[in-house]
Amino acid sequence: MNIRSLRVVAGLVLLAVLLVLGLLLSVATSGLVSLLFDLPFTAVGAVLVVRRPRNAIGWLLLVIAACEVIGGLQVQGPAGPLVAGTAPLNERLIAWLSAVTVVPIFFCCALLAVVFPSGRLPVGRWGRVLRVLLAVNVLFLLAGAIGPTISVGMADGSTINAANPFAMLPASGHVLSGPAFGIILATLLLAVGSLLVRLRRAKGLERLQFRWVVASLVLSGGGLLIAAMSGLWPLAFLCFAAIPIAIGIAVLRYRLYEIDRIISRTIAYAVVSAILAGVFVGVVLAVQAVLGPVTQSNDLAVAGSTLIVFALFAPIRRRVQRLVDRRFNRTRYDAERTVAAFAERLRDEVDLEQLRAEILATVAATVEPSSVSLWLRD
Repeated sequence: MNIRSLRVVAGLVLLAVLLVLGLLLSVATSGLVSLLFDLPFTAVGAVLVVRRPRNAIGWLLLVIAACEVIGGLQVQGPAGPLVAGTAPLNERLIAWLSAVTVVPIFFCCALLAVVFPSGRLPVGRWGRVLRVLLAVNVLFLLAGAIGPTISVGMADGSTINAANPFAMLPASGHVLSGPAFGIILATLLLAVGSLLVRLRRAKGLERLQFRWVVASLVLSGGGLLIAAMSGLWPLAFLCFAAIPIAIGIAVLRYRLYEIDRIISRTIAYAVVSAILAGVFVGVVLAVQAVLGPVTQSNDLAVAGSTLIVFALFAPIRRRVQRLVDRRFNRTRYDAERTVAAFAERLRDEVDLEQLRAEILATVAATVEPSSVSLWLRD
């Protein structure tokens, strides 16, 4: 077995071990719902570490998943001994680990946004500013690890300020309050904002990479908003899973071109669903108002609305899809128009040389190949 085969086998073993450990630890600490968050980060991170070991993004995804799992640890004992610093060593160690691994998630997410997609910090003036800001964040994280108190989540859902078993700083209070956490959170917001700025400046393949990640952030934000209003927090975790998946697709450059199609389809079906829902409700109310005094039942209204919605689905979907493609999937829309125009011209074309030129021009405009040639046989 050669070196390359050994690396592949070792990578597969590492992937399997990480997935199993992530599964077991996640279920043990936070339950099955946390798998919706932990498993995608662990799986994608492991794949990137195997496929792109020199890219820091895979390692950051694994660190985020590990911090989330460890941060879910809860102390089962009473709070009093933890506050006084007299609890058994294992409980104090669990409390310390769960406390110091929560804020690093925000820091790693900020760092992930900054180094995407190359895995390296940017250079130049803004690169130096980011390095200074990240260094300040690291100092705050270290201060939180050795501060006099730590914020500990207990098994009953409460949070206490316990004595830090590794305290080295004399200041009172815990470092997660006040400006420290504010600076870390501001760094995360600035890092996410930098994604939007770099998206506007990016071109070609890099632009597609950014669009995948920005689309996943929009989906996650929408899921978080819906979860906050409805209380369906598993939906938020499920939407957050789109972030590592999009990052993995972008870094591996796998089927990047489909982002336009995904966005256009999502928007189109959302618009169609809203239109048909409005039609359904409107027809039901109208029929009930007209026939309600006669039939004393809404079954006829519901049945009629269902038939109308069924009949309108296909034409509305086609029209909405064309409108959305014109805005969000312009490449496919222009390609379809070019092919349709070529088909119209082809009907009356008899000159082979002109036909050859038309075919080459159409292929170049729609497919954009690096080179194209055409052979005509008699």
